[in-house]
Amino acid sequence: MTGPLIALKLAVVNAFNFEGRATRSEFWWAFLAIGVIGLIVTVFDLAKLAALSTGQNLLTLSDLSLFDFGTGYYLVLVTIPYTSLCIRRLHDAGMSGFWWLLSFVPIVGGIAILVLYAMPSSGSTPTRPMAQTGKAKNSSKAVDMDAHQKAMQGYALLFDKDKPVSAATQAARKSEISEYYRTRVLKPASAA
Repeated sequence: MTGPLIALKLAVVNAFNFEGRATRSEFWWAFLAIGVIGLIVTVFDLAKLAALSTGQNLLTLSDLSLFDFGTGYYLVLVTIPYTSLCIRRLHDAGMSGFWWLLSFVPIVGGIAILVLYAMPSSGSTPTRPMAQTGKAKNSSKAVDMDAHQKAMQGYALLFDKDKPVSAATQAARKSEISEYYRTRVLKPASAA
């Protein structure tokens, strides 16, 4: 189960990622945070509106727009990250992201989409073949399980950057660089 801080971090990192999955705990912690912050912003805006309406400022009250309040900015700020979070949650539940459009159906759609968000994670999803089969898209060849380890070998040098280099390793690196320079930069005389 994902904790609240990790869930919020994942929601922010994947704010513009509409592919992949969001676990139930990741979704509900982020949903709670978005809701609580939205409630706080709305309360401040209502207090501001109440202060404006009690005075002699009725003329200025009619000139207000949505962006004179924090709620308008908050909605603009969270719309795309919240949408991507919802779509990733639907993917994790085994459904297509297009089910998110159900939220636009008044009353019934909102209740139905909340039920879909609460569904348990699905191990296999027809809409997300990469996650369920371990195969690359448009490929019948299975991905090697050690692909991650092979990819991380490039970072091994970064982890060992502070270690002292032996004379043999340094000589091997120098000969490799000089050979590369001779063959790629100087080029053989026959090619010129």
